[in-house]
Amino acid sequence: MRTEVRCRMPGRDAGMPTVTVELAEESTTLREVIRLAVREQVASLGDDQGRCRSLLDRHYLTEAEIRAGAATGAVKLPSRLDTLPELDAEIERALRAFERRAFVVFVGGRQIERLDDAVTVRPGEHVVFLRLVALVGG
Repeated sequence: MRTEVRCRMPGRDAGMPTVTVELAEESTTLREVIRLAVREQVASLGDDQGRCRSLLDRHYLTEAEIRAGAATGAVKLPSRLDTLPELDAEIERALRAFERRAFVVFVGGRQIERLDDAVTVRPGEHVVFLRLVALVGG
């Protein structure tokens, strides 16, 4: 079964391309959906290393990385824009970012809470990765 994965950020364009993933079955785990989505994101952005690196960093930046930047007065994306993303490392980073609540996932409008929760994607439904962002001034 093929399903669309969309990345969103409140108030701005996430920049991350919408990708289509192939699920082996209608029901799987969130961990597997994230793994497949990151694989497709890296593949679709792979020709432009700088853009790929920047978008992956922006979407999967964790709260700890944001706090570290805030402590210095500015949250900046990592500067390793010339390095090709290593797929397994990017998948692990996305899984950690989900566990640390950097983003939430909705399937067919239902929020999925844990990586090993069962995810059933029905025909016509899509998956949304919603990046959580801190409010300005609070």
